[in-house]
Amino acid sequence: MSKAKTGTSQTKKKKRQWVWVHVPQPPKFTAIDKTMTLSRVEKIIQQSPKMSQKVSRVNMRGNKIYLYELIEPFKSENTIFIKPLIDDKYLEVIYARITLNDKHGNDCAVDWQRHNNQWISLFDGTLEECIENIENDGAWFG
Repeated sequence: MSKAKTGTSQTKKKKRQWVWVHVPQPPKFTAIDKTMTLSRVEKIIQQSPKMSQKVSRVNMRGNKIYLYELIEPFKSENTIFIKPLIDDKYLEVIYARITLNDKHGNDCAVDWQRHNNQWISLFDGTLEECIENIENDGAWFG
């Protein structure tokens, strides 16, 4: 056990400062809330010519709405797909995700999935504004 000399400089430990951040709980949706929200989303998608061609299926898990599209993947002779193909031709992939922060669709976020399965939040707004943003944003949802 040796003590430090009084003449040498010692670094002081920095005191940690904690910052409290409020993270709201996601809303709980009942079966009726889910069907009403999904029918609202499907109605908006059917009214848009671009979205009705692009989106093949809409699904809701928790407080997130997933929009799926069908793509025709490149297939060579020895290709084995992990997911089964639809009609032996199409692969279903996630096109976009809308995160609902309230039950009424007034506070939502548009998310885009990267190649490494991480989600990036691109836009905040109402449910209608989020779907319109997905439709008009050619850079992320081309």
